[in-house]
Parts: sequence; C-alpha cells; structure tokens
Amino acid sequence: MNSIVTRFAPSPTGNLHLGGIRTALLNYIIVQQAKKKLPNSKFYLRIEDTDKERSKEEYTKDILEGLNWLNINYDAKPQIQSSNIKRHQQIAKKLLENKKAFKCICSNEILDKKRELNKKNKISNKRLCETCENDYEVQSTQNDYTVRIKVPKDGKNEFNDVIQGKISVDNKEIDNFILLRKDGTPTYMLSVVVDDFDMGVNFIIRGDDHLNNVFRQNLIYKAMEWEVPQYAHIPLIHGNDGKKLSKRHGAISINDFRNEGYLKESIINNLILLGWSPNKIEKDEFIQIDEIIGSFDISKISKSSSIFSYEKLNFFNNHYIKSKDNSKYLIKYCENNKNLNIFIKNDKDKFIKIFEVYKKNLNFYKELENIAKIYFFDNLEINFNNESKNYDYKLISEFNYFLDKIKNWHIDNLKKEIDNFILLKKIKFSSLGIPLRNILINSSKGPGIDEILYILGKKTSIERIKNYISKKQL
Repeated sequence: MNSIVTRFAPSPTGNLHLGGIRTALLNYIIVQQAKKKLPNSKFYLRIEDTDKERSKEEYTKDILEGLNWLNINYDAKPQIQSSNIKRHQQIAKKLLENKKAFKCICSNEILDKKRELNKKNKISNKRLCETCENDYEVQSTQNDYTVRIKVPKDGKNEFNDVIQGKISVDNKEIDNFILLRKDGTPTYMLSVVVDDFDMGVNFIIRGDDHLNNVFRQNLIYKAMEWEVPQYAHIPLIHGNDGKKLSKRHGAISINDFRNEGYLKESIINNLILLGWSPNKIEKDEFIQIDEIIGSFDISKISKSSSIFSYEKLNFFNNHYIKSKDNSKYLIKYCENNKNLNIFIKNDKDKFIKIFEVYKKNLNFYKELENIAKIYFFDNLEINFNNESKNYDYKLISEFNYFLDKIKNWHIDNLKKEIDNFILLKKIKFSSLGIPLRNILINSSKGPGIDEILYILGKKTSIERIKNYISKKQL
C-alpha cells in the first residue's frame, strides 16, 4: 500500500453535529499521520445527497462551514454523490451481465405478505424474493424491475475491523438487497461502494451504526473483484442517560457551538478524548491537534460508547479562553456578534477589562452579552429592596469620598486601598462588599469590588454610588 485514502461522507439531510465532526476528525488525523510516510495519502469529502426529498443546500453549507472552522481540511473539491448516478447504474448493469445480480419483479405487496407469513410461522428468512433469480422470463424482462445482489447460500461473510476486531456472519443471514430501484435510481449500498472504489478509498472510518452494512457492501466489492477496504467502526457518542446523542441532550449544529463562542481547540480536545487517551497524558487532559496527530492510535479506541458532557466541554473551553494566545479569537468573535460588537465600538478598553476579569469563569464567549451590559448602562437603575434600604448609608458615603481621592485606578492599587479602608473603619469586608456589589452591578454575586471598580472606571463608579445615596435620601 503506497497511500492511505479515507473519506468523510455526510448526508445533507441535517446540520453537522458532534458525531459527524468526530468521524471527520478521525479520518483527517489518520491521513495526516500517513502523509509523513506515505505522501500520496488523501482525505476526501463526499456529500451523499441522493435523498433528494430531504437533502438541502443549507445543510451542505453547514457541513462545509463547520469543517472549515475546525480546520479539518480535505483534499480536492467535495464530491457530490448525485452527480455519479450514471456510474452507479453502469456497475449495476455490469453485475447483471456477470450474473452477480438478478432482476426482481416482486411488488411491495407480495413481499409484505411473505414477511407477515414468515412472522406468523416464526420463520427466519432474510431473502423474501426466492423465485425471480431463477426465472428466465423475469431475467429477460426489460421494464419494471429492481436489481438485487446475489448472495451465496452457504459460507460466511467476515472481516477484521481495526476497532471491533474480527466479525463474521453466515451468508444465509444476509438479504439479497436491492441495488437499483424500479425507477433506475441506485440505493445507498451500491452508491457508497462504487464511489469509494472510484475515489480510491482503502480505509473506511465511520460510526458503528454502519457495522452491519459492511457484510452487504463487501458482497459488491467481491462481486466486482475489487479490493475490499480496511474498516474501523467507531462507537457512537451517547448522552448522560446512556442513549444516542440527540436533540434532547442539546445536540446542536457544530456551527451553533461556534456562534455560542466555543473555540475549535476545545471541541477537538473534547471529541478526541471520547473513548481514547494518549499513553502519556497530563492530568489536566489538554491536548492540541499537532500532539494528537503525533500520538493518536485508532486501534486503541474503546469499543464502548462514549458519554458527551457539556460540563466537560465547558471545562476545556474555559481553559482555552483563558490562554493568552487565544485572546485574538475574542475580538474576531465579537466582530461577528451583533450585541458584543456594540460594546467593542462603544468602549473597547472597558470590554477587554470585563473579559480579563470574568474569563476565569467563562464557559463560552456569548455569556459576555449578559455580563457586559451591566457595565455599559449610562444610568443604572438600582433594585431597591428591604436589604438595600438598610445598607449603612454613612459608611457608603465615606467610602465614596475615599474613592474620589484615589489617583492610581489600577486593580492592584484599588485592592490595596479597599483593604486600607476596611482596616481604618475596623469593619468586616462583607459590611462593605455586599452593599457595594449590589449598588455597582445590581447583583449580590460577581467579581471582587476592586475588579468591578476597575472595569467601571473612577467616574462611573462614583456616579453609581452617588445615585444610590441620592435615592436613599428621598
């Protein structure tokens, strides 16, 4: 083998989700590894759009944008499966000519009756059509027929999967499935095999929900005397309830993660560790794409399903958000976020201060929308309640007078000055901190008082306290 050729083949019948991205990522990684020794290795993208009723251009766009955002780069232009229908039909015709397939005229009604009769008599028979294959008249017909694969009656169909190990099934358990429908359109089974062969794909990496398809698809490979590819079937991602990840678990388009303000590094870091870990990994589990390519071993992926957790993803994302070299992503994100872009244009320095103070607890950038707006109100309306009405008016007035005399409005100096005030007044910090936090940002929770004052600046901080004092006097 002088190259490794893989592919990612999503259907544009829905948005690109985490499971699809994980599959694309693994295909990409395997080829990047292979290129170091086998430079001709390729990773291709194929859009499987033969389901015309459900396929939409918006989903194709979503797939391309998601891969581009994550830098999962493929070789050559994406192949569009529907453009190859004539080629699929050609192979079906060749299989007929070589007696590897047969024509079938059984109607759905006839097959349904056989299915019901088998069920009633408790007969396990995968091949509902058992007459057409040897009927000369049927095989001579020129219209209104489907094309079915011929399946050996005896023997086994087996293969070695890189992840799942050796798998086999008796040929009698495989149905003589349809290759071409009556209208001449190819089925998924035929199209996939033909396209993979024509693209030179020799390593198929996909979800284990396709595992049973291998037995059928290998029949086509062998019937055409084509070399059977290597397989690696990845266990699916599940939610915390142990069921396949779906919308009820919050599974959304990968581009929605981008719009929420997740960084691509956190997505990749989280997905690669679902069912796999390097031999030597730090306890914090942070690993980036170059390191992954250097150490990844697909054969070490667990056979069991992996659990996706938003909590874990947020853990990774917070780490990358806090990394200094990723601050550039914040500005780029804000430029594409209508609400945050307003704050940036209003006062970029203040916004950066907000980010620096709050980033230690940020899960994703979009959270800054609600955080930042409290600092940009020109006239903050204080929520007066029984607690705020009982704040020590004299203490707050003295503190405001104290603030007015501070010249160095830097966060470190502000902390020092606040500590001095508390010592001078011989009070507990909470006596001052709780009232001030509510007065300054209308919340009992938040960052330190020194940090809040630093963000707001001297003028706004003093004005907000004065606003409280004036209303207290009413």
